[in-house]
Amino acid sequence: MAVAGFSFPSRVDVLKRTRSFKDLQPEVLEVLIESAETYVVKAGQALFRTGEPFGDVVYILYAGHMRQRWQSGDEQDVLLGDVLALANYLDHAPHGSTAQAVSDCALLGLTSSNLHRLEQDYPALFNCLHHIIARKLRARNPARDVNRGALAQPVRQVMTTPIATCTPLLTLRDGLSLMQQRRIGSLVVTGHDNKLIGLLTHANLAEAVLQQQAKPDDPILHAMQRPPTVEPETPLWQVQELQQQHRAKYVVVVEQGTPIGMVSQTDVLSTLITLPSTLLPHIGQAQSNRELAGLKARLADEAAEIREANHWARSSVRFLSETHLAIQRRVIDLTLREMPHDESPPLPFAMLIMGSGGRKEMLLDPDQDNGLIIADDPRAEDPEVQAWFQHLGERLNAQLAEVGYRLCLGDIMVRNPQYRHTLTGWKQQIDAMVDRPTEEAARRSNIFFDFDTLYGDDRLTADLWRHILDRVQDNRRLLMRMAEDDARGRPALGLFNQLVATSRDASGAHIDLKRNGLRLIADATRTLALHKGIVVQNTTDRLNALVRAGIFTESFSASVIDAYDALLDLLLNHQQ
Repeated sequence: MAVAGFSFPSRVDVLKRTRSFKDLQPEVLEVLIESAETYVVKAGQALFRTGEPFGDVVYILYAGHMRQRWQSGDEQDVLLGDVLALANYLDHAPHGSTAQAVSDCALLGLTSSNLHRLEQDYPALFNCLHHIIARKLRARNPARDVNRGALAQPVRQVMTTPIATCTPLLTLRDGLSLMQQRRIGSLVVTGHDNKLIGLLTHANLAEAVLQQQAKPDDPILHAMQRPPTVEPETPLWQVQELQQQHRAKYVVVVEQGTPIGMVSQTDVLSTLITLPSTLLPHIGQAQSNRELAGLKARLADEAAEIREANHWARSSVRFLSETHLAIQRRVIDLTLREMPHDESPPLPFAMLIMGSGGRKEMLLDPDQDNGLIIADDPRAEDPEVQAWFQHLGERLNAQLAEVGYRLCLGDIMVRNPQYRHTLTGWKQQIDAMVDRPTEEAARRSNIFFDFDTLYGDDRLTADLWRHILDRVQDNRRLLMRMAEDDARGRPALGLFNQLVATSRDASGAHIDLKRNGLRLIADATRTLALHKGIVVQNTTDRLNALVRAGIFTESFSASVIDAYDALLDLLLNHQQ
């Protein structure tokens, strides 16, 4: 189907007008076009079909009309500038869909080697492709409509109104002065007919002066941005989606083109913080493990309500995790109260939670992963002190199991002396793992290095984290071992939600989404975060921190977060 010399006018202009390539510089588009062959597909013909081997070519539609159809029966139009076979370029799997021409079509075709070279030579193209990946992931994992709860309410109930407006002829100096006087972060720019023209923020002012050498008396017309807009009845979850897609702090609410309100990321966050929990008040008042077990049994219903009220699965999982953590903290309260003779702890301590609990990514039925840091003190070696903490660990693990948190099969629990040390003892354990990074040490690290304070003195936890980051910076062999351990896994989810079986037997195909899906992303993100000295545990927070550290681009991070969210959504739906 390759046709040498096939010519369509202004292909750069065509691609610049598309959603995929509108932000790519013309000179990069020129190189992209020069590196490609032109393919023509006649109406009714298929570019490729489901199950066919990947032909080592990635296609970009720039003329004509195509339809793409999946085995599930889903269909969608292929728009100008859309990239086809991108998933196959990344995983070399057979085609998972059929792309058929509705009218005569022209496409650019890039071989995998050419596209890989261009990605390396032009970072802007790399970023562009990951924007496309993120958009495809959202399209194949449609945004969940939120029908109840805080995010279901129309934006008019949350928006800030009245808004501060100005004309596009206002000077930069006067715009800054007006924002300072009113203590606001933005100005809505309107025309003589009060229709929205743009938005001016402090960031726009700084960019205009520092990067574009604008003068204080220049009009704001050339400094303002075009903000995303919504209608007053738009549900808040759609506003949240717009803010993420556009990386926008503000969304302007318009009515027939006239701005009537503003919604910031802070407004959305404040709304989410006020989400009520039916269980949390009862957890803090529970007086027995039996009561807590009854509350935990209600988590499935609570999870369903949380999922209905949240746009992203990762937000639901964080709310769910906070409920789990509240229950476990109350178990510790009750366990301490029942220690012999109501003895107070002989030394300060920090009870640690590891794994998904430390990351705040617990699902409905997590097991136990916990440990204990005891403050450094000469008394820590006293047999009576050691016996007290041993007794605490044994009782706590038993009582957590009674409430419904299964004992860890690998015995990663505070009752195990390997996970109960003084601060110095823990540091010695870390030193041994870093200096002699065995396969077992790497496996343990991929669980332990998500730890956070569950209960007790958080200063002990912070001290241990500082030591870990210092040591892994000095000797990175452990990080390399952790990466090798991660690489042994196999993805359970192909790109754009194509499930990949991890094993098969007489009963059919089996998919371990948690081990071979979530784990791969969480482990790789953990290793990179440690490498850069980042002390956050949640996978999404780590990915965002890696963007701030300059390791990932925003587009790459967004595509990984969307994939992670799709896996969480599948798991939540499976467990409910």
